Amino acid sequence: MSTMSSLTDLIDLPAKSLISIVGAGGKTTTMYTLAGELAQRGKRVITTTTTQIFFPGPGETDTLIVAAEMPSILKLASAALKQHHRVTVAAAPGRSTKLAGLGPEQPYQLLMKSGADAVIVEADGARHRMIKAPAEHEPVVPPQTNVALLMMSAEAINQPLNAQVAHRPEHVAGVAGINLGAILTPSAIARLMTSDQGAFKNIPETAATYLLITHSTMTGREAIQELISLVRLSPRIAGVLSSTNSGEWRDIS
Repeated sequence: MSTMSSLTDLIDLPAKSLISIVGAGGKTTTMYTLAGELAQRGKRVITTTTTQIFFPGPGETDTLIVAAEMPSILKLASAALKQHHRVTVAAAPGRSTKLAGLGPEQPYQLLMKSGADAVIVEADGARHRMIKAPAEHEPVVPPQTNVALLMMSAEAINQPLNAQVAHRPEHVAGVAGINLGAILTPSAIARLMTSDQGAFKNIPETAATYLLITHSTMTGREAIQELISLVRLSPRIAGVLSSTNSGEWRDIS
């Protein structure tokens, strides 16, 4: 078995990284974990969203900036990054308990003008389901994204396709080519995770793209191996990483 590593050891990150995270099964945790790893290496990192996110929890960020207009956001973010390594940015409080996202062009402006080494964007929503397919308006991926992380939970493999397992199950059915209620086999999931209408929707051709499988266990290893061998047929997948516990990853591609 390959040893456990941090994400930063397994992903090839450019000097200026605009990282978009899409899919399901742990986007927020992965965003803050990656930010923490980069901060420990002395990098200055902005975490943000183009959809909406909950207010950061303890230990997830050093400071939170919420402002309505981009000039204010830039000014506040630049000042904060002089003092902190991890800064979370949102446009304004959104509905109820969540923070509203930035526009698709704004994360790149932040990367270029704030002094950040990396901007990590949660670019998709999944309502805490294990797997998803995007609707018309999703995901909101900044076009300058140079690293994309496509996420899913291993718990979805070989489950029946329903609303408990999948966010937007009818979209999953269409992309994977199966009926609602049918089993999400490794081959059905591979179709979803490599489709331009599925996990690759709105991902720039030039982005280095990784499939991240969370909640993977020894019991499901054969099914995961089958999924990987099918996903690797896509020339756009740079690598496949799996995680059993948050923050501990292995390269299984």
